[in-house]
Amino acid sequence: MTITFFEESSVDFGKTKYSRLGKVDKPINKVRNSSTREERRMSLPAEEHQDVEKRWLQKKSLWVIATILAFLFVTGLLVFTFVGFGRTPDVGGGLTIEADPGTRIYIGEKLVGTSQVSFSWGELFGDDRQEGLAEKLPDPNAALRPELVIEPGSKILNTGGVGAVGTSNVSFSGNGYLIRRSDGALDQVFAVLLDWSPPNQPSGRYLLPVRLRKGTGASTAYFTSGSTGTSASSSPEYMRLFGKSPNTSTTISKFTAKGPPPEFAEEIKARGLWEPDGAK
Repeated sequence: MTITFFEESSVDFGKTKYSRLGKVDKPINKVRNSSTREERRMSLPAEEHQDVEKRWLQKKSLWVIATILAFLFVTGLLVFTFVGFGRTPDVGGGLTIEADPGTRIYIGEKLVGTSQVSFSWGELFGDDRQEGLAEKLPDPNAALRPELVIEPGSKILNTGGVGAVGTSNVSFSGNGYLIRRSDGALDQVFAVLLDWSPPNQPSGRYLLPVRLRKGTGASTAYFTSGSTGTSASSSPEYMRLFGKSPNTSTTISKFTAKGPPPEFAEEIKARGLWEPDGAK
């Protein structure tokens, strides 16, 4: 059914009359505005739900990132602990040999430094990563004999002492020898004995032959053992995490050039001492 409104126009005292057509627009606009407000009211809960969901996802992402970072931190700490405990020795410290400036220092026939050298106990006795410079003797109670440091056919001409010191983990002693080698050359060598007694490990006795030479050409300097000192300390076991051993023993042995025995002074001055040709 179609309703048609006609527009009439007439003149009444000079005024124009309009039909009811214009009056229909206002209710229609009211309906439209009411619908828009209703749609807006309905959309507000949906928007709030989306905001809540968005915030929840953001918090969830932060928790995931925090969990990953915590896992990496714990893993790194465990690796650091394992490596720290595994690489830190039971006994830290080591041996330092000091001599006059410019003195060439040999271990056996190997040049290891000049004037002053320092070795950790691991470098001297060996560990899982390296072989030791010192020679382990078969018998841990073996006495120091000249035969341990001289070659067959050599002869001991003079003997001198070396300062003896020690801690609960390592002791230092020895003798110095002036030797007539089989080829007739004079050779001076210090036979150092090191008794090694680390915790939770078998003890052992080690031999460290030390030669000292000074000056250019044939060395005419004759050395004697000077002062020898040692120190020891202990730390809590957890200090391994920071690379510090629970036990520390440090020994310093000094040697000084002095006049040789009078009966060999002229020969040493004229010919010098035999010197190894081992490179550093």
